[in-house]
Amino acid sequence: MKKMLCSVFIGVFVLVVIACKDERGSSLASPEQQNAGGIANAFTYPASVEYTPDIRVRTAHEIAVTRAELIRYIFASHTLPDIQPQAEGDCLIVSMQNGFSSHMAVYRPLAPNGALVIYHDGHEGYTARDATVIHRFVAEGYTVWRLDMPLIGDNRQPVVVDLPRVGPVPIWQHEQMMYLEDITAGSPVRYFLDPVIAAVNLAQARGFRDIFMVGLSGGGWTTTLAAALDTRIVASYPVAGSVPLAMRFDRYRKNWGDWEQVIPDLYRIASYEDLYIMGAQQRSQMQVLNQYDICCFNEPRYALYEQVVQEVLRSIGGEFHVLWSEGDFIHWANPAAVDRILDDMRLRREAR
Repeated sequence: MKKMLCSVFIGVFVLVVIACKDERGSSLASPEQQNAGGIANAFTYPASVEYTPDIRVRTAHEIAVTRAELIRYIFASHTLPDIQPQAEGDCLIVSMQNGFSSHMAVYRPLAPNGALVIYHDGHEGYTARDATVIHRFVAEGYTVWRLDMPLIGDNRQPVVVDLPRVGPVPIWQHEQMMYLEDITAGSPVRYFLDPVIAAVNLAQARGFRDIFMVGLSGGGWTTTLAAALDTRIVASYPVAGSVPLAMRFDRYRKNWGDWEQVIPDLYRIASYEDLYIMGAQQRSQMQVLNQYDICCFNEPRYALYEQVVQEVLRSIGGEFHVLWSEGDFIHWANPAAVDRILDDMRLRREAR
């Protein structure tokens, strides 16, 4: 098992790496918001389809029922898993079914403020964009635990599984995970979520006062789903991670996403709009989208779903906002967006 450097001094803090219309959808949006995706998209995509919000949870009871159904579907249980990361030498590792594992890197500030940020990388693994954001959080006193997606980054080794009627095969990309249904208790989606739940369990055991979650791209998708499931996450900040399915069919080349983004069985239980509501209920969620994002989700029609999600939350409590990074084409959380996230975290901490 590979090991990583344990102690590196960076700037003013210590970096310690331990482990490797109306509610039915009539639109009052501007023409710009009705036509998604930036300059290049105008030459690439057909005319926009009309967006109709898909919201099925409007009360606390409906949210509780849907959350319970999601937990049963994903984990084959009535409760979230009680797993925690385990130490292996200098590593913290979350062990899962069928040989899957997740390595968690830990970044400690010199002057901890008692709050934790669970930071989740995307499909490119850990990059300089992620490092820049993590360093900002640590400089402000936040402990950061960083996770990768399954089969990516520190978890990139293929997992060999024994499939019924097939035999031993290597699983090395997300699209192949659909074939794990028969040998997984619950859904293969749990390989994305188990590490986050384990991290929250450990954070609670260690007495962190506030638990925040931030994720980029595929990590933003993970952040959205994890916050909807686990109410211990005080506030969540998915960056360039998703838009509702209804906004993807006319922007599929940019917005369709990997297998986990479009699993029919999952989104029959809860739409993306439902997940946004559930992740913000009695808490808060701030999405970050970049106007000309060269990867995905450069979706100016965000105003349409932002409004209907906010309307539901007004009656049940919670805050949801989309931070639109105008003019930005990089697939990242730019410095101004990180400033807004830090400001919001500070307000949440002061309010508790």
